[in-house]
Amino acid sequence: MARAVVGGPNGKADGMPDETRIPGDAGRAAAIRVLVVEDEPQEAERLRALLSRYAAERGERFEVSAMTSAAEFLSNRPEVDLVFMDIGLPGVSGMEAAEILRDHDQRTQIIFVTSLAQYGARSYEVDALDFIVKPVSYHSFSLRMDRAVRVLRRTIGRSVIIKEKGGISVIPVSDITAIDVQGHNLAYHLTDNRETLARGTLSALAKELAGTSFVQISSSALVNMDHVRTIRGSDVHTSDGGVYVISRPKRKAAFEAIAAYYGGRNS
Repeated sequence: MARAVVGGPNGKADGMPDETRIPGDAGRAAAIRVLVVEDEPQEAERLRALLSRYAAERGERFEVSAMTSAAEFLSNRPEVDLVFMDIGLPGVSGMEAAEILRDHDQRTQIIFVTSLAQYGARSYEVDALDFIVKPVSYHSFSLRMDRAVRVLRRTIGRSVIIKEKGGISVIPVSDITAIDVQGHNLAYHLTDNRETLARGTLSALAKELAGTSFVQISSSALVNMDHVRTIRGSDVHTSDGGVYVISRPKRKAAFEAIAAYYGGRNS
């Protein structure tokens, strides 16, 4: 994976070290991990420059890396928060790579980069956040980034602390697909298909997770909308295969929260 530092101490690129760290307010929030998948070096460098400018103007923090092909992306499966994906990659296209990604990952946000606007319209088939047309202008880029940051800041850097028999676990909110009541415990369902049981009340946890991508759909279940694949009637299907039922008393509030979540993604 090709990586480069953007915005070094002197404000210029510092060669080709291992990692890009685009500084904002260091004490404000965790860095957003961004991956650029682009086979044209000039286009990849332009996106890095746009990210650097955006970080400076908005006080955001980004860690940026780059790959040159969808095959490299799919074989490495890097853990990132946001991917700028060129649709017209040679070999496996960016759209095909996104379709494969969505088979196991609903959380990672995607912004397609394309030379032809009509291809961008297909981005919604893989639940991409947006698309942007080359040559990328800063105005168009910043509008997409404003939306991306709003979505990503709901969960990035936030964790829950779980007290277990063996000690304490700190679990990133983004790693939790759902939480439900099992007997006297709360079951935390994780993206790697593990399940962690801990004492606690769902009502208290719902308050703790207010403002994140979690929605309470019943008195016994919270689901992370970032990991919801489909909603069929009252059944909510998560990316790890879980199915949770929206209760009748919570139905109105749950669907309002779900609509607000999707509205926030598209605003």
